[in-house]
Amino acid sequence: MPSEDRRIIFTFDEAYKAIFSLCIQKNMKKPPAGAIIKIEKADKDENVINIFLKNEAEWEGTRKVEFSLDFMAAALMLYCRGCGIPIPRMARKSVVLGQENIILRAEIT
Repeated sequence: MPSEDRRIIFTFDEAYKAIFSLCIQKNMKKPPAGAIIKIEKADKDENVINIFLKNEAEWEGTRKVEFSLDFMAAALMLYCRGCGIPIPRMARKSVVLGQENIILRAEIT
């Protein structure tokens, strides 16, 4: 049986907008204003990612915020909906971290 493996690639700027939008929608604390410079998996929990932000105009150094992979996937799917990018409902969704981007992967088997 054929299968489909779709990857939607987001820049760090788009990922920040996606996180910010979902935080607003869920009435959660918004991430600090800044640009994402790095995203990596947390050492302690493989279901958590660390997002490092930089904003030279407001503070020195970087700030780290943590989100679950499920939250990140939901944020990216919300962003796709807002841009008119279709996401198959029955697909298994996952988040893949890149060096300079983040990927929403949708697999249909």
